[in-house]
Amino acid sequence: MIEHIILGAIQGITEWIPVSSKACVIAARVHLFHNSGTLNELINYALFLHLGTGLAAIVYFRADIARILLACTRFNEPESEGRKVLLFLFTVTLLTAFGQVLVTKASDLAYRAPHAKAAITCLIATFLIVAGFLQLKAKAAGKRTPKDLNLIDGIFLGIVQAFTCLPGLSRAGTTMAALSLRNFDQEHTLKLSFLMSIPVIVLGNIIKNHALLLTARTEWLGVLAAFIVGTLSIGILMNWVKKVNFGVFLICIGSLLALATILGAID
Repeated sequence: MIEHIILGAIQGITEWIPVSSKACVIAARVHLFHNSGTLNELINYALFLHLGTGLAAIVYFRADIARILLACTRFNEPESEGRKVLLFLFTVTLLTAFGQVLVTKASDLAYRAPHAKAAITCLIATFLIVAGFLQLKAKAAGKRTPKDLNLIDGIFLGIVQAFTCLPGLSRAGTTMAALSLRNFDQEHTLKLSFLMSIPVIVLGNIIKNHALLLTARTEWLGVLAAFIVGTLSIGILMNWVKKVNFGVFLICIGSLLALATILGAID
């Protein structure tokens, strides 16, 4: 019971920062609680805990989600922001699901070449840091908002998010980097990154953890812990981002991602 609560709390904190929450949960379960499950079982367990942070994102962004769903009923507003976000999320989810099949088949190669995975993560961290310094020097940060979403954004982010299914790659950090590259503003970079995770978490658990979803097991305590801690931590992060320059934020998360990668390589 305590194991699931602690692991859920770890998931609740790490989901919103640029480290792999999946890798953190797996590492904690193996090294702290000496779990001897297979890699596939560990990944599925980490995915199950994502239900808690997915629900936290739904609660936090409930007003935005309500507007997106309401836009589906307004047939006279085909170019509304809500419809653009809905189309974006649909495209991202579809390509993530399709891409994940291909990435999963190549996952064995990634584990045989861990330095390649670390190199990719460091590249993402470097981009975040460089983008941060460019933001500090620029007269204005990214200006795009959900009203400017287009099909290219959905395709690009869908492909990017597909690669983050590999344990060790940060979904939050990678998608934030991609959205920053697409010139989205500070608030909506985070918001879109977190909204992108919701349908993937739900569908992933339906496919991989459908049996566990229908049982009353202690693993649900981990989901509850992830929800409570995730709700608190996402609120703290979003409030903090509003108070700092976006360039500083990008540098901080890029540095954190690089540090986590270096420590992981040393370990």
